[in-house]
Amino acid sequence: MNAFKENITSADFWLRLIYTLLFAVAWQVVEVLLAAILVLQIVFRLFTGEPNGQLAGFGNSLSQYAWQMGRYVTGAAEEKPWPFMEWPDENAEWQPRPAQDPVTVDPAHAAPVPPAAPVVPDTNASVADVTPPPVVEPVVEEEPDAPVVAPAGDVIVPEPPVLRPEDEIDDTDATPGDGSRLKP
Repeated sequence: MNAFKENITSADFWLRLIYTLLFAVAWQVVEVLLAAILVLQIVFRLFTGEPNGQLAGFGNSLSQYAWQMGRYVTGAAEEKPWPFMEWPDENAEWQPRPAQDPVTVDPAHAAPVPPAAPVVPDTNASVADVTPPPVVEPVVEEEPDAPVVAPAGDVIVPEPPVLRPEDEIDDTDATPGDGSRLKP
């Protein structure tokens, strides 16, 4: 509850809220301008067969501005768009975000992993006896002038069963990593 009290009395919170509301109004203006550009481009295409280059450039920079506003008001970015930064270039292109570093987890603070259910090996089957099931081709009833459907041809091979030593067997002479003991 302390964080709420700190945020509600923070000048930064209220300033951000005011900017967000102003950019939300600016978003509505940009939306109307983009719709007007759309109509004008349709008219240009009807009469000239191609879009107007100046309108296309302005529409591109306006859509980049809308993107910047959207990122600010949703909290995805802290940079305020124009007039706090330069107006986007007419030739600007969408830039994907660079790949981020992989997330690392500190084992001391990681959530506990629930224990896995024990796997009981099938003592009647060995790994070498596993055979893939027969391929069953689907029956396709053909209608007149219907295209012929060919079977996929993919054979699904099941994984061999996981075999573990019995829990009662515990080799006291085993060393870690030699494969003679299973550790959870």
